[in-house]
Amino acid sequence: MASILLVEDDRTLSDGIVLALERDGHLFTKCYELKSAMGQIRKRTFDLVILDINLPDGSGYSLLSKLRESSGTPVLMLTANDLECDEILGLSMGADDYVTKPFSLLIL
Repeated sequence: MASILLVEDDRTLSDGIVLALERDGHLFTKCYELKSAMGQIRKRTFDLVILDINLPDGSGYSLLSKLRESSGTPVLMLTANDLECDEILGLSMGADDYVTKPFSLLIL
């Protein structure tokens, strides 16, 4: 059973992801902004972080950078930023995968 931190400001999308994937036995912690996600990361470890880039209080890239300073936790970027340069930046900063919205739940 994987413990997953989902950092996504779209609450409807966040709820849909959790609904679809928790059936597989995964435990989710949802955060809608960077500040709360950073607080969760300080409190505990996760098996996976699913991270949006465009968040109300900053960029998911900054959280990715902080994670890579101290953790090898896999990070999947899930974002509407679909330019090649965005994907290259995310992967070069240490993201393990980069999925653009809209996406299929089978792909996720």
